[in-house]
Amino acid sequence: MDLQRFLELVRTHGWQGMALWGVLLAQAILWVGLVRLHLALRREEAPWEECVGKIRSAFLRKVNGAEETDELKVHRYAPLVDRLVALHFAEEKADRFDRWLLMRWKVKEGLRPYWVRWGHLLIAFGVVVWFLYGLRIDLGLEPLKQTPVDPRLLWVWLGYAMILAWKLVSLHGNLDRVQRALLLPRKDE
Repeated sequence: MDLQRFLELVRTHGWQGMALWGVLLAQAILWVGLVRLHLALRREEAPWEECVGKIRSAFLRKVNGAEETDELKVHRYAPLVDRLVALHFAEEKADRFDRWLLMRWKVKEGLRPYWVRWGHLLIAFGVVVWFLYGLRIDLGLEPLKQTPVDPRLLWVWLGYAMILAWKLVSLHGNLDRVQRALLLPRKDE
């Protein structure tokens, strides 16, 4: 990217040049928000096969099952998984259907902040694209290419935002697997 080209564009185009600083700042905020969401989702990643396998093993074994269950209570996988396991043991005496409803609610409640943050980022993306489109009408696309406010960079951002949405859906599916393993452990899932 050519920083000199960007600075010249800012200097020679009056209020549109000043607006480019706003677009640059907004794009930086979008990228920081996306990286923060990526890191937050990374903390929620657990070794899913090991997690589900240990849960299933602890509940299905006749020998050493109590020891494995006690180990399961203190094992740390990921924050949402740990909350589900703790909830399972806290509500162990409740009816299975009630526990299923409670766990399902807790999974959705745990994922809601990630979806809200993702939604806010997507709305901000739309605002930046709309604003950049207005500047493109005034300045044309050619001067914006190869500068830090190149509109094509936003499409890269959107692509990665869609990948994070896919990871959120995958995380929901894996949490459902953990929930099934806690409530109805089966030998083969």
